[in-house]
Formats: sequence, structure tokens, C-alpha cells
Amino acid sequence: MDKSITASYENVYQQNLVLLEMAKQGEWQNFIELAADYVVTLQNILDGQADNLSAFEKEQLKAILQNLIDNETIIIRALQGRLDVLRRDMSTLNLGRKCNQAYASSFTSTLQ
Repeated sequence: MDKSITASYENVYQQNLVLLEMAKQGEWQNFIELAADYVVTLQNILDGQADNLSAFEKEQLKAILQNLIDNETIIIRALQGRLDVLRRDMSTLNLGRKCNQAYASSFTSTLQ
């Protein structure tokens, strides 16, 4: 197998592991910064090199790709959990804003 192809897949796999750990630890700001690079790198690898691989080489990379998929499933679950937290926070903020508006309108109506 071409060493550059192997290095590319190893690089993207290492990025995937870092993203997985960040998702587990809730390091969302760092996650966002690395995720964009990861997606571009992975897309470039999958687009540009699949045709150049023999059947044997594709079989060798199958395990790496399966690990990527498994890790991304865990990452997606963590992202869904984060989205739920953000939705709750937004809902709480919206409720607080409505309470403030109600208080302010009742306060100003009594002054008039």
C-alpha cells in the first residue's frame, strides 16, 4: 500500500480519536475547531484515493473505516446530548426574557 495513503488514513484516524475524546470531555469549542479540518481531510481522502487502491488495500483499510464509523456514532450521540442541553438553556433564557418583559410591563403600567 502506498505510504502516503496509509499516512493519510492514519492522520484522519488520529483526528477522529481526538474528536471522540473532546466529545466525551465536553470540550466543544476545541471540538468545533478541529471538526471542520477533520471533515475536509476525510472527504479528500475518500474522494481522491479510493480509485487508486487495489482490492487488497481496500480490505486492509476496511477496519480503519469501521473504527471511524463506530467513533462517529459515539460522537453523534454526544453532539445530540449537547444539542439537548443547548435547547434547554435557550428555553430557560426565553422563559426568563418573558418573565422580565411581564415584570417590566406590569411595573411601567402601575407608574402611568
